[in-house]
Amino acid sequence: MKTTAVLVKSLLVVAAFGMMVPGFAQYGSAAKTKAKGADEAPANPAAPAKDDDQESKIVGVEIARANGNFLGLSIAGGGFKLAFYDAKKKPVAIDVASGVARWQPSYKKGNELAPLSPSGDGKSLASSKVVQPPRIFKVYLTLFNAAGDAVENYTVDYRE
Repeated sequence: MKTTAVLVKSLLVVAAFGMMVPGFAQYGSAAKTKAKGADEAPANPAAPAKDDDQESKIVGVEIARANGNFLGLSIAGGGFKLAFYDAKKKPVAIDVASGVARWQPSYKKGNELAPLSPSGDGKSLASSKVVQPPRIFKVYLTLFNAAGDAVENYTVDYRE
């Protein structure tokens, strides 16, 4: 009996190692290909640069605004970040004074609130409150003008 158990364990170890070797071989060849491609010059150096009329990508959940511009809600540095974009989805300066994000976390009863204040770049509002995982909930955003009046409200399905 002992010989059979040792034999079975040995076969399982060999089979497990046999499954890992192709994965390592594939990873190694991909890394070599990537390194080789990094040394090569671009095929067409005279190709035109990215056109300014093309739309950029919004980071996070895209929110359309009534004025034709966009917002991008994401989590950066553990807290919410609300970036402002123009109609071509290029970053622009914020046009509100502050905001508040409210959500119902799954790990406790009640709502969480995170005040959003202007960040250093002037193109986003950010919160310092850490948003704990799991990050699947509805976020209720309220944006305020300098007088403290609510000027915009949004409900966002956030999934990360």
